[in-house]
Amino acid sequence: MAFPYAIKLIIMFSGELGQGKEAFAKLSSELERQADIYEDLGVTKDAIMKLLAPRPEGLPAYLIIPVVTLGTSVDLKRQADLAGIKAYYDLSSGSDTAGGITFDVPHLIWMQDGSKYLGKSVEWVRSHLEGNERPATQYDGVALGIVIPDFRKVLKNHPLNLPGTSVLDDNAPYLHDWKEGPWLGHCIVRLVDPDSGSATCGSISTSGFLYITSRISS
Repeated sequence: MAFPYAIKLIIMFSGELGQGKEAFAKLSSELERQADIYEDLGVTKDAIMKLLAPRPEGLPAYLIIPVVTLGTSVDLKRQADLAGIKAYYDLSSGSDTAGGITFDVPHLIWMQDGSKYLGKSVEWVRSHLEGNERPATQYDGVALGIVIPDFRKVLKNHPLNLPGTSVLDDNAPYLHDWKEGPWLGHCIVRLVDPDSGSATCGSISTSGFLYITSRISS
């Protein structure tokens, strides 16, 4: 049975933790693939490829999936449509939970797909992040859906909470797979679901050759 693409990326980068010439070449190829996808949203290849930089040092070892997140530079509804994700809440109502973690230009981030925090509530995850780790936002979750070609396999394995965004005060977005395709709803942050997990990212990302550290506020 073929591995889901997310697992292939984990295997690809876990050994080197994104460091070294071979890992850099693999990352370059992966960004070119993602750039080809984002052309459908009018994002130029140069805008994506200028993000190419080695995986930042100091990130938790499990943050190993490279993802270009567009943030607010492209309307989130358009991004969700590209990924085939149907939203069941007003996307403009979502707000950052940690301050300054939604970008206005493309960034390269390193993620985990929720498997690290299976069975943990969003509330618990928000208070147990490791150093240089931040919660994934609705923008990051949609980006993961865009760049992972078999994203539905990830969601069939476990629904994906997005703890970096707050909806309706005490809710957080989550991605789930239904017969019609992936959909983006929201759940109470205290809910403990043994089958779902929260996505997180490195708080150090790259934008135009610069390493950017998100300022996480409690």
